[in-house]
Amino acid sequence: MSNLPSPLAFLDVPGEMAALMRQKDWSQTPFGPLETWSTALRSAVSICLGSRFPIVLYWGETRALIYNDAWSPVPGRKHPWALGRAGWEVWAEIWDIIGPMFDHVMATGEATWSEDQLLPLNRFGYVEECYFYYSYSPVRGETGAVEGIFTAVTETTYRVLTERRERLLRNVSEATSATRAAVDACREGVRCLHEVSEEAPFCLAYLRDAATGALRRVALAGLAADDPLAPLEVTADSDALPWSFAAARQAPALIGGLAERLGGRLIGTPWPEPLEEALVVPIPGPPGEEPHGYLVAGISPRRRVDADYRNLFVRAAGHLGTAIANAQRYEEERRRAEQLAELDRAKTAFFSNASHEFRTPLTLMLGPLEDMLARPDRTAGEPRVGRQELELIQRNGQRLLRLVNSLLDFSRMEAGRMRASFAPLDLALYTAELASSFRSAMARAGLAFGIDCGPLDEPVWVDRDLWEKIVLNLVSNAFKYTLAGEVRVSLRRQDGYAVLAVADSGVGIPQSELGKVFDRFHRIEGQIGRTHEGTGIGLALVKDLTELHGGEVRVSSQIGVGTTFEVWLPFGHAHLPEANRVSATQVSTATRADTFVAEALRWLPDEPLPSAPMTRDEQVGGGQGRGERIVLADDNADMRGYVERLLKESGYQVEAVADGRAAVEAVQRQLPALVLSDVMMPVLDGFGVLRALRSDEGTGQVPIILLSARAGEEASIEGIAAGADDYLVKPFSARELIARVEGAMRLARLRRETADALRQANEVLEIRVRERTRERDQLWAYSHDLIGIADSRGIWVSINPAWTRTLGWTVDEIIGKTSEWLEHPEDRQRTRQEIAQLAAGAASFNFENRFRTRSDSYRTLSWTAVPEGGLLYCVARDVTVERERALELEQARDALRQSQKMEAIGQLTGGIAHDFNNLLTAITGSLELLQRHLNGEQPRAERYIGIAIASAQRAAALTQRLLSFGRRQALDLQPVDVNRLVTGMETLIQRTLNENIRLQLQLDAATWSTCSDANQLENALLNLCINARDAMIQGGQLVITTRNLRDPRLLMLPERLSGDYVELAVEDTGSGIPAAVLERVFEPFFTTKPQGKGTGLGLSMVYGFIKQSGGYIDLHSEEGRGTRVSLLFPRHQGVASEAVPEEVALQPGRGERVLVVEDEPGVRLLIVEVLKDLGYTALQAEDAPTALALLEREPQLDLVVSDVGLPGLNGRELVEEIRRQRPGIAVLLVTGYAEEAMDVQRFLGQGMQLLQKPFAIEVLSERIQGLLQDRREHP
Repeated sequence: MSNLPSPLAFLDVPGEMAALMRQKDWSQTPFGPLETWSTALRSAVSICLGSRFPIVLYWGETRALIYNDAWSPVPGRKHPWALGRAGWEVWAEIWDIIGPMFDHVMATGEATWSEDQLLPLNRFGYVEECYFYYSYSPVRGETGAVEGIFTAVTETTYRVLTERRERLLRNVSEATSATRAAVDACREGVRCLHEVSEEAPFCLAYLRDAATGALRRVALAGLAADDPLAPLEVTADSDALPWSFAAARQAPALIGGLAERLGGRLIGTPWPEPLEEALVVPIPGPPGEEPHGYLVAGISPRRRVDADYRNLFVRAAGHLGTAIANAQRYEEERRRAEQLAELDRAKTAFFSNASHEFRTPLTLMLGPLEDMLARPDRTAGEPRVGRQELELIQRNGQRLLRLVNSLLDFSRMEAGRMRASFAPLDLALYTAELASSFRSAMARAGLAFGIDCGPLDEPVWVDRDLWEKIVLNLVSNAFKYTLAGEVRVSLRRQDGYAVLAVADSGVGIPQSELGKVFDRFHRIEGQIGRTHEGTGIGLALVKDLTELHGGEVRVSSQIGVGTTFEVWLPFGHAHLPEANRVSATQVSTATRADTFVAEALRWLPDEPLPSAPMTRDEQVGGGQGRGERIVLADDNADMRGYVERLLKESGYQVEAVADGRAAVEAVQRQLPALVLSDVMMPVLDGFGVLRALRSDEGTGQVPIILLSARAGEEASIEGIAAGADDYLVKPFSARELIARVEGAMRLARLRRETADALRQANEVLEIRVRERTRERDQLWAYSHDLIGIADSRGIWVSINPAWTRTLGWTVDEIIGKTSEWLEHPEDRQRTRQEIAQLAAGAASFNFENRFRTRSDSYRTLSWTAVPEGGLLYCVARDVTVERERALELEQARDALRQSQKMEAIGQLTGGIAHDFNNLLTAITGSLELLQRHLNGEQPRAERYIGIAIASAQRAAALTQRLLSFGRRQALDLQPVDVNRLVTGMETLIQRTLNENIRLQLQLDAATWSTCSDANQLENALLNLCINARDAMIQGGQLVITTRNLRDPRLLMLPERLSGDYVELAVEDTGSGIPAAVLERVFEPFFTTKPQGKGTGLGLSMVYGFIKQSGGYIDLHSEEGRGTRVSLLFPRHQGVASEAVPEEVALQPGRGERVLVVEDEPGVRLLIVEVLKDLGYTALQAEDAPTALALLEREPQLDLVVSDVGLPGLNGRELVEEIRRQRPGIAVLLVTGYAEEAMDVQRFLGQGMQLLQKPFAIEVLSERIQGLLQDRREHP
């Protein structure tokens, strides 16, 4: 950029747009060549390109564009095409909006701006709803005329859409939350969404029918009600619509291609383009359940569905799901309220029916009781009946009758059959009379009782009996819940009403319960009073009776201060039904008052009562009690007195109390033998007594029996589960009570005896634990395993002495630290991960790592660890020796596998080599005969024949190498002096090596001899030297050593060798062999040399030869350091002698007859031709039967040349038969199988030889001539 000419220096700005402007040919644009640009234009361009704010210049009459890097994303795909082009061409779609603004600025020179201006741009292949904030500023030239417009632009599309969508979602939330039905919520949500049609051109809502599972349309907007796209009902898996409800079950599904499918009939209002996409969104149901339904929303044709657009409808569907869930809860609450009301009515009906049935037997019970109580105490001839028992029966019978009457009142009011007779009454006088009936009870309870019922200026229309029930219920209620203080009854006139107020200084009512105190059968749980008994219908009856009078009941209360009930009755009678108004004055009665007062008196503490002797039948206990003390708790005085009398008559001492707190205090004061407690009591109920006694160590073992009127198995289970020893349901017989008490006491005695036995057993157990602890300490101290305890971070808290014995570190050096400093660096990360898993609660088994010892060696440890109580309990076994042995075993297995692999390859190569030998024999023999027959007459043909013979000989050598590797070659095993062999090859080896390689022989003079094939050993040594040469391209040193090995096991070889061995080693300083290659170096045809530089059979031949010789080959190599190959041969017990071959002069043939037996036609023909050339008569046979037939016809045969591998009867068997018939006949056996050659060599006798394929003509000729000449000389 720095090389730009001076006039173009304004483009010397970094960035993409500056580079594009430098490369662009401006002469083809409305701007013209850069050299012609005005100073104003260059300055504006320089400012534009150098700014980081999005800026675009509109220049000249065409309003051509130049813009900077920050503005380049605005035109979308039109960039960089828009650079230098006319504005009307770039922005054709909005030119009607911005064109006039440009004209105004150019004409007047006045700047202008727009905020959040809607500009429908086509910048990505479709018209897009976009919003911008921009300002147009004039750029004046040197003459002062406006030459262009400098435009600073900010795209506000994201902000505008975000604000609009948030407002829309807020409207949806507010509208749907105000609904009480799922359908209404969907309709409101759909309406709100479609009101912003830029976001939702149309909208549908479907809800799932709980009964059928079908989807039912409940709301739509933007579509006609009969539009096929909005059917009233569909199945969730229907494919008749374009909406894929099944695909949207878990996540929103985008439906595309609507314009093509619907022929463009669905317009994306308010835009003119047809609708292309819609989104199906599940309306979420409860977690793990199917959606409530689906919301289908059209997608604006001027927007594409991105994460924000998709989230708009997902959140809207979420609001619908919340509203539907709320509506369902509201509907559920409404149904529950209706069910409760229905249950209340059913309960009232039941009690009404039952009460009707109760009144007759009650009448028959109470009437005779009153007669009996009215008689003298004793009438002659009648049985004695206790007056106290009769009074007890009467009191409880009247209580039951009052309850029955109240229930009947309820049922009559519920059915609308309550008949009230309203008459004018001096309400003050009557109310004072009713209230005063409680004065004696108040006095006995120690309460101040005030009655302030001043005269009213006019009578009040009431039903006398019903008003009596109102007053008595309210005063009785005040007495029940006022334990100290006062009760006041007052009557006053206020605001046209007669107001009865019953105020007390009692326990008060919680504010949360004030709205429920008049509910039928409602009772406040845990409320303290004189008794826990009650039905929950008294105040409900007061409310209903007051409303029957056209009045109302009010209540105010404060906990610990007191409660005031007010009954407001209007004066006059206009509010009362005319049919129920009477004028007769009713007579006062106090019958009901007596009943209320009598029951209230029973709530007070007992007074001493004379004990009447029990009848014979009542004495159920038989005096079996041992005088044990029993604490009895019951708030009902009659029940308390009755049970107390039964227990005392059975021989028990009884302390009776009226509430649970007194019972607990009596037990804590002196432990009783048993506690007998009612469940429903004031102050502290029976379950509270249970908790208090069971939680105290001193009283926890006291047996407790609960008494309750709640029947059923669940009540009994609840009592036993709470800790009671027994649970007795009222009503119960005297015999059952005494039996339960005696049974509980027997169990208590048994528990005490068991506890004593357990205590003794614990003492014995503690002794045993101490013994086991001592044994554990010994195990800890003397165990060979490393035992330790660590915290969750792996810091050792305690370790046993085995750590020091195994690793050498002291206890103090390890405790208080993790073992990270001991761990092998390669094991640290795994160990930290294992500790983390242990800390998370997972046990560890057989985890191995290595710990450093004080001597800087490493020991392999196998760990078992278990987390418990925030600590890690660990045991480690030293498996170093085991792992070393396992490694040795694995190496031995690898060697065995490699040996088996090489054995298999050897068998394969040996078989292939046989076939090659047959082929090569025919090829080389034929070529040699052809060469001999030409006799120098055709030099060119002889040259080609020579090349072919040389190639065949190389193939024969290759085949020989394969046989060597496969250990299938015939070895000529003779005693060999290895030192003499190496020394004899020194010159050959030196010539083979490069000049920059030094050869050094380190031969042990005392090296033993070995039994081997000298020629093959020479080939093996030469192969190793050649490989070493190729590995030392830059030069180096080659060392050949020999030595004796008395114990090869010292070499740590994978195979177990024993005995004496001779080692011949070749070591170089070359490049070495990579570890990945070492495993394959002995495989045939494997080579790392370039193509054409080797066959890959050198080392494999050496391997096969050594194995066939009964030896072992070991190869060690380090990349970059060199390679050492050791050949180990078994020691030969003897001295190696140098053999001198004896030369024999051979004579030509004299017409001797030779039988040739060969199944390969080419080889057979070759041998026949050679025999003819040598002057012999040849006979042919392709198999053994043919040969035996010729033998019978031919009286004179001198020699048999036979292949060993004949079909059927093989060559060896054939020769045995021929020699049986003609013992002196000479035999030459031929084979291509090395294994056969080795077997046949052991079979050969006098006048027999073996020739291995492939063979040369000269060798075949020599063998035949030698055998026949020997036969002539030794017939």
